[in-house]
Amino acid sequence: MVKAYLKFEHERAVGVVTSRECNVALDKTGKLALTGCVEAVGVWNLRQGVQDRALTAVGQAVGKNSERVSQICIRESGGDGKPLCAVGHIDGTVRLWDYQAGSVLQTLQGHRSAVSCFCFDRAGHQLASGSNDTDIVLWDLVAESGIARLRGHVDQVTAVLFWEASSEARLISSSKDRLVRIWSLEMQICVQAIAEHRLEVWSLGLNESQTRLVAGSGDKFLRVWSLAEVPTKSEDDGERPPLATFIGALRRSEGQGNAIGLRFVQPKGVAFEALLCLGSGKTMEVFRVFTGSEVSKRQKRRKKRVEAKRLKKDADGAQDAGEGEAADDGVHASDEMLLLQTHRCSAKAISMSWSEATSSVLVGLTNNVLESVRLVPADDEAEGKTLKIEPSVGLELAGHRTGIRALAVANDDSTFMSAASESVKIWSASTGRCIRTMPSGYGLCGFYVAGNEHILLGTKEGKLELYNLQLGDLSQSLDAHSGAVYALAEQPDRQGFASCSADRTLRFFEFTFTKGADATVTFAELPEKATELPDELLALAFSPNGKWIAAALLNHTVQVLFADSLKFYLSLYGHRLPVMSIDFSSDSQTMASGSADKNIRLWSCQFGNCLKSIRAHEESVMQVRFLPGTHYLASAGRDHQLKLWDCDSYELISSLSGHACEILGLALSQDAAFIVSAGSDKQIRMWRRTDEQLFISEERAKELEDQFEQEVEREDVQAGPGIGGGEAVVLRPSRRTVESVRTTERLMEVLDEAKAHQEQLDSQEVDADAFSGFGEGARHPCARAIAYINTLNSSNIYEVLLCLPFSHAMILLQIINRFFEAVANLPGGEGAAARAKALSAAASLETPCQAALITAYVHHNELAATARAKPLLLQMRSQMRSLLQAEKDRIGLSIAGFSHMQRLLKRTSVSSLSAAGSSLPKADSDRVQGRGRGRGGSSSGGRGRKKQRT
Repeated sequence: MVKAYLKFEHERAVGVVTSRECNVALDKTGKLALTGCVEAVGVWNLRQGVQDRALTAVGQAVGKNSERVSQICIRESGGDGKPLCAVGHIDGTVRLWDYQAGSVLQTLQGHRSAVSCFCFDRAGHQLASGSNDTDIVLWDLVAESGIARLRGHVDQVTAVLFWEASSEARLISSSKDRLVRIWSLEMQICVQAIAEHRLEVWSLGLNESQTRLVAGSGDKFLRVWSLAEVPTKSEDDGERPPLATFIGALRRSEGQGNAIGLRFVQPKGVAFEALLCLGSGKTMEVFRVFTGSEVSKRQKRRKKRVEAKRLKKDADGAQDAGEGEAADDGVHASDEMLLLQTHRCSAKAISMSWSEATSSVLVGLTNNVLESVRLVPADDEAEGKTLKIEPSVGLELAGHRTGIRALAVANDDSTFMSAASESVKIWSASTGRCIRTMPSGYGLCGFYVAGNEHILLGTKEGKLELYNLQLGDLSQSLDAHSGAVYALAEQPDRQGFASCSADRTLRFFEFTFTKGADATVTFAELPEKATELPDELLALAFSPNGKWIAAALLNHTVQVLFADSLKFYLSLYGHRLPVMSIDFSSDSQTMASGSADKNIRLWSCQFGNCLKSIRAHEESVMQVRFLPGTHYLASAGRDHQLKLWDCDSYELISSLSGHACEILGLALSQDAAFIVSAGSDKQIRMWRRTDEQLFISEERAKELEDQFEQEVEREDVQAGPGIGGGEAVVLRPSRRTVESVRTTERLMEVLDEAKAHQEQLDSQEVDADAFSGFGEGARHPCARAIAYINTLNSSNIYEVLLCLPFSHAMILLQIINRFFEAVANLPGGEGAAARAKALSAAASLETPCQAALITAYVHHNELAATARAKPLLLQMRSQMRSLLQAEKDRIGLSIAGFSHMQRLLKRTSVSSLSAAGSSLPKADSDRVQGRGRGRGGSSSGGRGRKKQRT
């Protein structure tokens, strides 16, 4: 009989405010902030300090590293008015979200590596995305497909901007290859490459009039270029001047690290633009951008200073100074911009976002905090500072500042506790909300005291801290150890506990509970039971029957002592590296130990023999916990995996992926209804037990299928220039996915079926009623194939046909040719049936034409070398031209008819209004005519103009 298990599924993830690998974005109102929360996008209400929703696509694989969010961009203008944002993932997937409704609008597959930058055009109909794969893909959001793939950079693309002030649409990009490139979107080529930087270029900024371009790199300067809208030919050599002309560099006198963010903004209350420059350190600099008249004055003053310096030099020095002045005769960047203020953040910055509605800047920090500041006019302008920076609403209580080291679930499963270096937090198990935050020491372990009103924490400093959850403060603190307290173990009767430390001592404590109105809990040490062991202690556990206590030592062994007398009972050895965690089963018959040697060992508590050694993880095993009442074991490791094991059959039940870093904390509810895990990614994940049955054979088959999918995507990622297919493969704006491969396989089956049925019809010489309908129920096999082709959309048709073998491509072209013949031979007439057939054929014409063109482009070389392909292609060309021309004429006639109807409706509305005005009473008629005359017009003049118009 096959054994069945209950499946654990991911329920929610909390604790992450903003990921370190993703930027932050503010919406138009400045009230909502969008951040990357590992594989989800968090929508935060800044005023309330809570998360409104988490955006996760339906069917998105939870926990896959490829699904982690790497870039977010909100469409600021244009489009259809929907609150749209673009989200890029580590695997190169781009999803377009309606972030208020929480729905996915489009999914675009084009990049082969993590998306690193986004930019919408002003109309909101095009999106440019850059990636770590060095490519830039231009997307048409109306057609839901890629337009072009721009190649030229040789390292990660760091920023993209649309330059739309010129007559021709252009794109500006920067990269870690130290180049800034200007692309022509019409010709899809690079028209200018700027090599002015010595280090990686990290950010770009374009002013509102799009006449100045600023680039930030890893040095202490911001370089500025003047952009020419329409380049003209030079009279001397006939060459065009460059589109971008370098005009100087601005010194970041107080900037720290790389310039990872640049943005021209217009704060409220001031009459000038400002340039924000965010460094990878803790500083954000604000530069003032001067207007035209101010620039002229500053330029004159600069020239006067240079002239005064020149007069002080001797004759040789004067000649050199004259040459330098002649070279610096134009406008310099320092004449146009000046550093105003510098804001220092509480931690290192990741990214920033600007809200024009509130004049605020939201900065995402590396310590899981959102910090917000406002730019307001300065009250005191005597110092020359016309802007000041004020703190605004931020977000910091929803997560830990550092990695989480300890977890514990309350005895009633209502809340759970998490401990990190700066605080201990209490979370609601039902909602996932943080309900209390208490400053603490560097917590390494802890548990809930009986009654669930207190928690006990062991810290890295060697202290034991007791916190009152109702008051939210520290009620007792004791310096129990001289080294870090690595583990705490509560006695089965819940009247005391034991602690182990790096000082090689094992100490015991007992609780004192006082009843009444002033009920309190305290603990005191039992010094007579203190025991010193041979090496540092890393883990500790009581057996549920209260008979033994086990301690894991740094010397790779586990010492088992009698709990009452503390006499030696067993020494368990076999691990090759230190044991990080130990736990007893509920029946006290089996003990599990997880070690840094990546193995889990199961021990018999009766004789101390090793029952089984399991290679559990690819990295160190950090936590092992038995599910209460079972012999099922949960293990967590540094390989980011949470695994469930059957310790009776020694088989892996399932592997739960989700964390982006190593898992350091693990806790279970009292009835094993849910599991809580946390780690260095500051994220707490809850896994809920469901009623769905799980079979080990199905899990292994699913793992093999996932491995196949990864290999399919990896083959496409590894395909570079010159590998199979030439430009048709390399320069396509999309990429292969598992869905496109499956669609291709289904298309091949449909084509084979259509070919077999067609051969059967030809052999029997049956004149079938071909193309009586164009749905799945059509009787002719070609009609069924065309119906399936019409299910392909513009976002995946290229990838589907690219994977199609040449033999099936010939079958496809033959079926499309038959379809064209049938459409061309449709009976004419003026009846309703004839018009219905014509409209149905026109609706089914677009996708087959597109499929024929793509197939001919992809298999051009094979078709040119096949003799029987030439007459087929010639016949398709003539038929396609006639059909498309007829469809074009039909559309043109419809447009002309609609225009005529629009003119008739306008005339009808004007005449009906005139008739209505004449039928009104005199007072109302005068009022209506007065509206037409406007203010100050006379009645007689209005009547005269009316007669003249008549």
